[in-house]
Amino acid sequence: MESRSRNPRGDAGGVLAQGLGEYRKLAPKRYAPVASRETAEGRYWREYKSTALAEQVNAVTSVSYGGAANDEGERGRAKLAATSGARVTLYSPTGVKKLRTFARFKDVAYSGVLRDDGRALAVGGQAGVVQLFDCASRAVLRKFTTHVAAVRAVRWSMDKLHLASASDDATVRIWDISTGSCVRRHDGHTDYARALERSPASAEMWASGSYDHTVKLWDARVGREAVMTINHTAPVEDIAWYPSGNLLVSVGGEDVCVWDILSGGRALQRMRSHQKTITTVSVHDDAGPPAFASAFDIVGSETALSSKAPRMITGSLDGFVKIHELDTFTVTHSIKYPGPVMTCSLSPDANCLAVGMANKVLSVRRRTKPRQGGDEYNGYQGVRSKRKGFTMKKPRRLDAGHWRYFIRGQNTKAAADATKILRQRRIHLAVHDRMLKQFRYGDALDAAVNLGRTEVVAAVIEEIGRRGGLQKALANRDGDSLIPILVYVEKNIAKPRHTAQMVNIVNRVIDLYGGDVGASPAVDKALRRIQERIKAQLKLQEVLVQLQGMAQMILGGR
Repeated sequence: MESRSRNPRGDAGGVLAQGLGEYRKLAPKRYAPVASRETAEGRYWREYKSTALAEQVNAVTSVSYGGAANDEGERGRAKLAATSGARVTLYSPTGVKKLRTFARFKDVAYSGVLRDDGRALAVGGQAGVVQLFDCASRAVLRKFTTHVAAVRAVRWSMDKLHLASASDDATVRIWDISTGSCVRRHDGHTDYARALERSPASAEMWASGSYDHTVKLWDARVGREAVMTINHTAPVEDIAWYPSGNLLVSVGGEDVCVWDILSGGRALQRMRSHQKTITTVSVHDDAGPPAFASAFDIVGSETALSSKAPRMITGSLDGFVKIHELDTFTVTHSIKYPGPVMTCSLSPDANCLAVGMANKVLSVRRRTKPRQGGDEYNGYQGVRSKRKGFTMKKPRRLDAGHWRYFIRGQNTKAAADATKILRQRRIHLAVHDRMLKQFRYGDALDAAVNLGRTEVVAAVIEEIGRRGGLQKALANRDGDSLIPILVYVEKNIAKPRHTAQMVNIVNRVIDLYGGDVGASPAVDKALRRIQERIKAQLKLQEVLVQLQGMAQMILGGR
């Protein structure tokens, strides 16, 4: 066999090098990187893959997590409360197991919220009644009946001894659980009060949102009147506090507004990232990939981890749940759901994302790898200690029981006067490389197509064409050997980076087998599918050209 000179292009194509005829492996085809690259945020949220779908009796209007995830007893274990129609159902945090159902309601129930310890459940209703249940026995502990219209929002106080409720009668009331009486009533809204949240900075401060386009702050230390009124300019559907208690988020219409409470309600940001009414918002103090420092700060045997990664989560009637970064107020990830989103909630440990929809579906996504302290995001393989947190793993003694023992010294630099003896290593060739080395172009093409990697197939076709053997690779085939190539062409002919190469293959196949059309029904069917794919792409191009012209007319008229 006569050796061929080195490829003048300088690539790593399947050629024979000078000298002893050493074959250099064919490198897969390299393409320019796409414009949108995957980010750490995208990888993090795509870990929420496992989904539990539960059919409900009506639209899911509220989801709420309660209880501590590390408690062992059932009474303290984390639970998910889903409110739908005239019932509230408790699930396990992942939504797989149904625990209990509360159905003692005369009409539609709203805003079922669990207490932080998971032992009590508070629910509002269409009849204006707020009921308090024991999660273990489902017994009704209290009924608060002063409201005269539907109660759409119920929240627990910081001390767990009081309840707050916002009603369509435009009032906000604070209830004493021990006595069952209303200890404070706040008037000021002129329309339905549909949103309510307590301040994480003060047990005496509450915020409420109403369909009168305002968000009002109430402070028991000042009196019954609102201490601050903020104009959202649209009916307010939901509100949420930042973990620090200094900023407040309100959603309504298509806008997400962030307000600086310490500056008198000054508007910090107004965002519009949804196409329809935003129905829910929540702020989690640690719901993103941790922004680790460039290196671990090691003090003794312990490591210092960086701060938490708070995120804002919004849901809309357009079916999207979007995650916002709180420093720059940008959308970092979007999740599409099969129905209008009514409510969403992230579990306290950020391992489960529950979403309620208007099409009677409760969706719970959980992480494939549970989130534990952040050591899974940067490859750090520390050992966990209950007393010391995360500690560095001690280095293992290097012996023959470890694979590094057999590669020791390979990266050591030789001295300037040392004699180097190069060992000729055996090159492990793939099947298509072995076929190319033997100039068996048809077998090389079949091996690459069976491998299924488009970059490898593209490189093999390009190398065969450079050698002038593409006609030989496609010739003398029967129907069974030709169909895999046609299926590959059908799959990739609409992809811009492969279109030119696939069109060349199709033209050569038609030149070789055009006179045999009708001999094999399977081949004819594959060719018709390719033809339909090409027609669909041409039709799509025509529509895009029309849309481009319409867009230019609209933009030119501004």
